[in-house]
Amino acid sequence: MNILLAVLLLPLLALAQSSSSSGNAPSGSSSGSSQPPASSSSSAPASTAFTTIVSTAISSIPTIIVSGGNRVETTIVSTSVFSTVEAITTGGSGSSSNASTSSSSSTSSSPLPTAPTNVNGGGQGGAPFPGASGANGAFGPDDGTFMSALDSPEVKRPKMIKTIGTHNGTFHCDEALAVFMLRQTSTYRDAQLKRTRDPAVLATCDIVVDVGAVYDESKQLFDHHQRGFTEVFGHGFETKLSSAGLVYKHFGQEIIANRVQLPVSDSKVNVLWLKVYKVVIIVCLDVSSQLKLSAKEFIEAIDAIDNGISQYPTDIKPRYRNRTDLSSRVGALNPWWNQSTDAQTVDGLFEKASALTGQEFLGKLDYYANAWLPARDLLIASVSASKKAVDPSGKIILFEQFLPWKEHLFELEADESVADIQPGQAIYVIYPDETAGNWRVQAVPLTPESFESRKALPEVWRGLRDEELSKASGIDGGIFIHASGFIGGNKTKEGALKIAQKALEM
Repeated sequence: MNILLAVLLLPLLALAQSSSSSGNAPSGSSSGSSQPPASSSSSAPASTAFTTIVSTAISSIPTIIVSGGNRVETTIVSTSVFSTVEAITTGGSGSSSNASTSSSSSTSSSPLPTAPTNVNGGGQGGAPFPGASGANGAFGPDDGTFMSALDSPEVKRPKMIKTIGTHNGTFHCDEALAVFMLRQTSTYRDAQLKRTRDPAVLATCDIVVDVGAVYDESKQLFDHHQRGFTEVFGHGFETKLSSAGLVYKHFGQEIIANRVQLPVSDSKVNVLWLKVYKVVIIVCLDVSSQLKLSAKEFIEAIDAIDNGISQYPTDIKPRYRNRTDLSSRVGALNPWWNQSTDAQTVDGLFEKASALTGQEFLGKLDYYANAWLPARDLLIASVSASKKAVDPSGKIILFEQFLPWKEHLFELEADESVADIQPGQAIYVIYPDETAGNWRVQAVPLTPESFESRKALPEVWRGLRDEELSKASGIDGGIFIHASGFIGGNKTKEGALKIAQKALEM
């Protein structure tokens, strides 16, 4: 308060000093005499004036605010106004100094600009509004300038950080993978993780997996341990889901679309979604049925293992035990019985386990998206081309390059939308040997895993090689015919094609 009073009284003190100096000056001498003019070297009387300097500073500070368990990124903008009163003394010795005795001089030979009389902003003396214009242009930025700056993309908006909840303690493959997959979605990409069994803490989370005894997609609750839970993936899969399967069922198509850069509605996304479940997710389920997982290698297997579903009938004793599967490797990351189990340590190991499952998941997805799926398109194109140029009946399929064809062929034969591929139609497939530079002719099996063929190569050729085979078949360039008749070889594409054509007639 004392400082404020001093600032307010300074102009009055200056006025008083000025008046005192004027009243005490000499009034002249007797009449009839005149005072000589002062020489140029004489000192002028000193005078003091006061001025107020006002300055403004605007600062912005990025910060994080924690409220109700949520972390919010925001920017705090503050404005500070400073005013300083300085006494300026002029005259005396021809120099000028301010109240603190520092040197001061004018930087302009003309008066400072004042508000023109033709601009009345409503202030004292007709001061203009900010942004008002006169003959010499605008008199400062208007309020819109500052508001547009705040609306610019450079100003960071508050961003809500999502929270994923799961149980603490010993972790398993299914929730480790579930958490990783959620972080591949746009909603939970940067989500933090809370591992707890406290219902009050879990209630603050945006999504909860593998804990809570509730499955309700509308509330983002994905547990599978509760009594009466029987959810399956569908589409022909009957394995009861784990938390990994539940998350994949609801978020899998988005995850795949993000990874392969295709719209969710693209048919290829759906094909990959089903394929990856079959070979990736199905490893974690409930002991309500016996399930052979020969072709169900990943997520379904995760579902089966977590729910205790046996891979083979329980009355069969296994010849060996496999501890190299993904679920076993995740389980091995838990602390040993004689190691520390404090929350910070176990949470760190969980993040390591989640990264492990994610690396394997994305590796499988990338293979099926970039190698397996393109082969499907090549198969369809090859069947169409073969019917036009090789065999109109569709019994012989010619591939100009090697590709994995068996699984695709059987799946496409069951797909009514692919008109060129009919069930049981293809008998022989011809393709180049990718290493030897020769050509192979292979009989289509009854199933993708079977050695039994729809029509094996002729019995009279089986087991023969080279010249002996060429003489027996009447086809030059013979290399071999397998003893079971499921595959043979020739040095040229034309020779392999003749083997297939002749075998159809025998």
